[in-house]
Amino acid sequence: MPDWTEHVRPRLSSLRLSPAREHEIVQELSQHLEDRWRELVSGGASEDDATRLALAEFREGNLLAQHMSPLRQAQTPAPITPGAPAGHILSDTWQDLRYATRVLGKQPAFTMAAVLTLALGIGASTAIFSVVEGVLLRPVPYPDEGRLVHVAATTHASSAGGEGGWNPFSPRGYWHFVNNNRSFQTFGGFLVQAVRYPLTGGGPPVQVDVGIMTLAAFETLGVPPERGRLPTPEEDAPRGPSVVLLSHALWASRFGADPSILGRLVDLNGARREVIGVMPARYEFPTPEVDVWIPFQLDRASGNFGAHFIDTIARVKPGVTIDAATDDARSLIARFEELGYDPSWFKDVFDGGAIVRPLREEVVGNARQPLLIVFGTVGLVLLIACGNVANLLLVRAEGRRQENAVRVALGSGRARLVRQMLIESAVLALVGGAGGVLLAYAGICALVSVGPAGIPRLGEVGIDGTALAFTAFVSLLAGLLFGVLPALRASSTGVNTALRDSGRGATAGRARQRTRNFLVMTQVALAFVLVTGSGLMVRSFQALRSVDPGFSADGVLTFEVRPLPTKYVKAEAVAQFYDRLIERLEAVPGVARVGAIDTLPLAAGGNTFAAVIEEFPPAEAALPPIFAVRRATRGYFDAMDIPVVEGRVFTPDDHNRRLPSVIISDSVKARYWPATSALGKRIDIGKVSARVVGVVGDVHDTSLDEPADQFLYLPWSTPPAVTLTR
Repeated sequence: MPDWTEHVRPRLSSLRLSPAREHEIVQELSQHLEDRWRELVSGGASEDDATRLALAEFREGNLLAQHMSPLRQAQTPAPITPGAPAGHILSDTWQDLRYATRVLGKQPAFTMAAVLTLALGIGASTAIFSVVEGVLLRPVPYPDEGRLVHVAATTHASSAGGEGGWNPFSPRGYWHFVNNNRSFQTFGGFLVQAVRYPLTGGGPPVQVDVGIMTLAAFETLGVPPERGRLPTPEEDAPRGPSVVLLSHALWASRFGADPSILGRLVDLNGARREVIGVMPARYEFPTPEVDVWIPFQLDRASGNFGAHFIDTIARVKPGVTIDAATDDARSLIARFEELGYDPSWFKDVFDGGAIVRPLREEVVGNARQPLLIVFGTVGLVLLIACGNVANLLLVRAEGRRQENAVRVALGSGRARLVRQMLIESAVLALVGGAGGVLLAYAGICALVSVGPAGIPRLGEVGIDGTALAFTAFVSLLAGLLFGVLPALRASSTGVNTALRDSGRGATAGRARQRTRNFLVMTQVALAFVLVTGSGLMVRSFQALRSVDPGFSADGVLTFEVRPLPTKYVKAEAVAQFYDRLIERLEAVPGVARVGAIDTLPLAAGGNTFAAVIEEFPPAEAALPPIFAVRRATRGYFDAMDIPVVEGRVFTPDDHNRRLPSVIISDSVKARYWPATSALGKRIDIGKVSARVVGVVGDVHDTSLDEPADQFLYLPWSTPPAVTLTR
């Protein structure tokens, strides 16, 4: 093999390069001549012919165009043999890639700084995109899910706690929709909130979340059981056979995935039920926490139009739009008065509107806006990262001005220089993207393990093909963003100016300084937006932390106990059970105070109820005021550190002798008896006529950013049915 340096060095003598720089360029050119020589030999040329052709290409400048990345000249290399096809841009790109990897490998500090900066920005973007894709964009796992909708009647602001909302259906209203709608192929109902029942037998007792659904709701979703069958119409009718379907997780954990589970009897809430099916692993309706499902068994002949507890899931008929279905729902709601609703009461609650909302939006709930805000925030972080890397590339380009001048002096075109530098940027971005995937995976694992309650479908989030495609796209886009400006600046270098300014005392020109200043100002502006937004979020968080919830959670431990209704039939027996439990817990060392309540503050599932205050009866046919109603034991207010404003808390006599007692929150007293005592005032709650025995502090039950709820507390011995019907 010939000594290539003796052919290369004379070509550079006129440029007056420093010895070190000249040696570097000679070695680079010699390496490419050797590569070209090997290609010619492998293509069938003899060693002498390969030497002659390689030197010919070098003298004509074509070898520099095809192979010499730092000294590129033209766009098309010379053919290997007469009649052979011209070089393709892919071969040039491959050479650029090889050169980019070599150059970046020779500058590990710069490469590491750029890659880490990009990995953080791209990793954060990939992690949040995976959450957005899994929660907001991915279809819910039901056949033809685009036709699945949630249907409800809308309410006035006054009946929704200060803002307009929607109301579940009563049994009479539900069957009215089932029998008279024209837009829905199927129309099913389910209990608004899953209930918790004890599951006994076959192992230690466990609390399971129970979804109560009509057969039509199962059919609307269109998902068959993994094993067994759905309920029959007879099993979904009142007083029908008691059956149950298990979730895949419960079947595997509780029953060891026993294939003979079908037909087995299990005790659910003290009642025997036959297992008729096991639902698939990804079946998570109405919530992912549901462990078992039982038929709703609604009575078609029910005249109940006052208790609203039935939520709905419907499948729109083919060709029917959401707007058309909404109009149909409005027309049905307008006929509610025909079902027996009092006209004045109906107008006080409902505003005559309806919502028909795709199921995916219902599943997402309130998580959409926070996720999009976070996604936009990490987008700004990525832009700042691109600005940082662009500045690094500009500084690096300053150190390569002489190299670029040599390229131009040897005939390289500006487009070729831009392409070569953009490929270097793309290599950096892709390596940073690969690192970002690793960071994103770690971040998603941490997010899923923490499991914020406000993010639905979090268990489905992960790095999949869509996330990887997004990462590749973002990486290439980032490479273009941070690479194009330095590439354009570097390719515009004048030969004479660069060679003249190559001394140690040379300084950057005004144009280059303006470019850097522009990038710095852009980064500062983006950072200012982030800091401002973060400051507002911190301020909101601090404002929420400063809100007094009305109770103290310090040192408070909670757990659930649900006595079997078959063993504790009467309310007095349940109250005595809790009295004995409280006495035993109070005797445990380290326990200061013990109490019980049917629903803890800030926990979903509490009951609201219309109550009539003797001194302030509602106008004729008007709706009585609605309060949050809870049943509590003695000791609850002490355990939660809820202050007593007036009167007393519950005593054993309130439970054991079932005294008609009620404790009200301070906001109720301020609303009705601001200047007088509330003790002894009578409040009718369903069939219970109770006297006020105490006033306690207000407690936030819905959220901390809303006004405290107005509470009525009843003794635990009060029958639970009081808080379920009007």
